[in-house]
Amino acid sequence: MRVTWWCILLLLITSSVNARSVYRYVDKNGVVSFTDELNRAQPFNPVELEIWEPDPNSVTLRRTDLGNLYLYNSLYGPVTVTLSMNQHQGVIAHKDLSKPIIVPARTELFVDQVNYFGSGSLEFTFQFSVGTPSSVSEDHSRLRVPFLGSFAISQGFNGSYSHNLPGNRYAIDIGMPVGTPIVAAKSGTVLDMRDSYDGHSTNPADRGKTNYIRLLHADGTMTLYAHLKTHSGLVKPGQSVRAGQIIAASGNTGYSTGPHLHFAVQHNDGSRTVAIPFVLQGVTPRKGLLLAGNN
Repeated sequence: MRVTWWCILLLLITSSVNARSVYRYVDKNGVVSFTDELNRAQPFNPVELEIWEPDPNSVTLRRTDLGNLYLYNSLYGPVTVTLSMNQHQGVIAHKDLSKPIIVPARTELFVDQVNYFGSGSLEFTFQFSVGTPSSVSEDHSRLRVPFLGSFAISQGFNGSYSHNLPGNRYAIDIGMPVGTPIVAAKSGTVLDMRDSYDGHSTNPADRGKTNYIRLLHADGTMTLYAHLKTHSGLVKPGQSVRAGQIIAASGNTGYSTGPHLHFAVQHNDGSRTVAIPFVLQGVTPRKGLLLAGNN
């Protein structure tokens, strides 16, 4: 019995008004690529990207000859997985596989024993989002300014340039020199990060080449720090960090028009990772607001 699977991250991406969308797709050999040409991406499962996410291979699925279905999460934080099957007639399962499945950090989870008595092959697809469903819709906690020094917000909530979709609607961009110390806005655990990309461009296809750190917090929220300097990370996945701790240096990596920090507070809404409103220094961030961070 043959089982094929691939990750589908149901996300959308936006850039400037005149820039085209960017698609990640997996070809028949399992090679992941990025392109801004939808026709080139088809028919190999093109997925339009919105915001930086873990490698799609961070979560894997396997099914044994006996029909036992397992999900493995290699990340240092939980993920929410949704399964789909290409067949329904002749499938016998003990659980409702349409319901979201929470897979803890660094865990292989037994899902169910699924037997199939139909014709053809039974194939599974799945999507995953980081974190577990959280009811927090706005973060009123005492967030630290996520850098050292004084800099103004260059793009705020619902910014027309690129902050207008669920994953980054409530993000802020702060222009600052490369190498500015970036600090944790809130105590938490490093859920995932990328630190090896170098260079930047105004080609939207380079969005996937952005260095970032995502922290998971006790209330289920996550903070995202993006466009970081290459190899500047001072933390590692799974590490606990305290609010105000220096975690990396600002940079200009990936799809970027200039050196800056992209910062957002996110939560899992049950199906995807979305940005939520937050306050800094007791006020709602807005374009032009001067922020001052210190230890």
